[in-house]
Amino acid sequence: MAPYTPKYSPNKSLGKGLPGRVGQVLSGLRKRVMPTPGGKRSGAFPAGRKHEGRALSRIHILLLVVPLLVAASGWFVYGRLASSDIFRLTELSVSGNHMVSRRQLIEKSGLRQGMNLLGFDVKAARERLRQLAWVEEANLHIAWPSRVEIRVRERHPLALVRLGDKKKGSLFYLDRNGYVFAPVLPGQDVDFPILTGDLSDLGLEKKQIRPDTPVAGALAFVRLAARGNAILPAQAVSELHVDVDRGLIVYLVDRPFPIYMGKENIRTRYYRLVKILERLYRKKKIAEIKEIQMNYMENRALVATVDPVR
Repeated sequence: MAPYTPKYSPNKSLGKGLPGRVGQVLSGLRKRVMPTPGGKRSGAFPAGRKHEGRALSRIHILLLVVPLLVAASGWFVYGRLASSDIFRLTELSVSGNHMVSRRQLIEKSGLRQGMNLLGFDVKAARERLRQLAWVEEANLHIAWPSRVEIRVRERHPLALVRLGDKKKGSLFYLDRNGYVFAPVLPGQDVDFPILTGDLSDLGLEKKQIRPDTPVAGALAFVRLAARGNAILPAQAVSELHVDVDRGLIVYLVDRPFPIYMGKENIRTRYYRLVKILERLYRKKKIAEIKEIQMNYMENRALVATVDPVR
């Protein structure tokens, strides 16, 4: 009869390299912990703290080495991708721009044809685009692997503001949020109401109109006019002058007389003024008007006419 050969031998090799060492450690622990049929622990490891410390130290080494290997592999893969042509910028689209050129947007974003997009900072590029005077909101989206889309929303002028000295001062555009955002350059559209007065003392701080000031009242007036009222649209307003004592004074494009709006209740007085002008136009008496005082009394307006020629 052939001699019996056990299927499992304690000395059987568990493999080479890292898998083999892991198997050896696990096998050794199993022998220490699992009791033998006689109720005694396996004698593969002699009892004592010395061998227990060796087993634990091997586990600690594994826990340290494996993450390092994973990190090294990740850096290797990233380096290979960063140097490949897969993620290089090949197509770039720009939309929403009218006042800002395509070239300005691309240069401000930091994008370059053929650059690798893996390390491109999208958030920082958006912030740079918002620094452009005409750009109110900007969005930059990467359509992987090699396409970038730039979409912007530009500011819309509501009025013009003259800042500085009356003779040497410059005109700037003002948007509906009360933000002075860009100087008026030669050849640009100037068909907007102009806001005048000592604006630095009346509510214009760091190119932003402060609320609850006479200048804010002027902004509220031109906002209402910009809605396109047929009698008093924004195009019919020539100047909005802010006075320290009298508040807002409005001048129309085709009529030289002043309209005193005061400092309060601008919305109510605007719609009341629309009714007064509508009646004057209908009766063809607009040419006789000398001035209109919308702040004459709380609920009354004064319409002064030119003295008849004798």
